[in-house]
Parts: sequence; C-alpha cells; structure tokens
Amino acid sequence: MSSEALDDLPEVMPRKRDDVVVAGFEGELVVLVAGSRMAHHLDAGLSLVLDSCDGETPTANVISEVAESTGDDSAAVGKWLKSSIEQLADLDMLTPN
Repeated sequence: MSSEALDDLPEVMPRKRDDVVVAGFEGELVVLVAGSRMAHHLDAGLSLVLDSCDGETPTANVISEVAESTGDDSAAVGKWLKSSIEQLADLDMLTPN
C-alpha cells in the first residue's frame, strides 16, 4: 500500500464515543448521539467506517480491506476514509483525540 493512502490518517482507527447508540434499520444504521440528542441515518460506507472505529483496528487494515472488496486503489480509499472519519467526527460520534 502506498504511504500516500495513509497521509493525514491516524495509525489506528479512532474510537466511537461510549454514548453513541447504533441500531440497524432497513439496510442503514440509525445512530443516536445521546450527548447531543441527535439521530442520524448512515449509509453503508459510513456505517462500515463507524463499525471500524474501535480505537484498535489499524487504519491500514481498513484501507486494504475496502480496496480489495471495491477494486479501488489504496490512495482513493485513503481519501474516502479520511473524509468519512471527518464526517463522523463532525457528527460528534467519535472520541476526541
């Protein structure tokens, strides 16, 4: 995997906040962020990323798995993953760094 795919990404995936409640609903995840009293529907891509946010999974592993399953190159997947993590952080679903 190119180092370009890992630029600006953490070595391990961030951790989902403890007060985030996740439930499946008609093929999408419904996520309740208790602290902000907000609910969000996540598409399959963001759902996958949130599921990987355990604070332990190496980011490189997520990139490799997604690249393998989609056929996209690792640099494109890295950019998508960075954007996805930023979206989840903006929605207050991840623990602060």
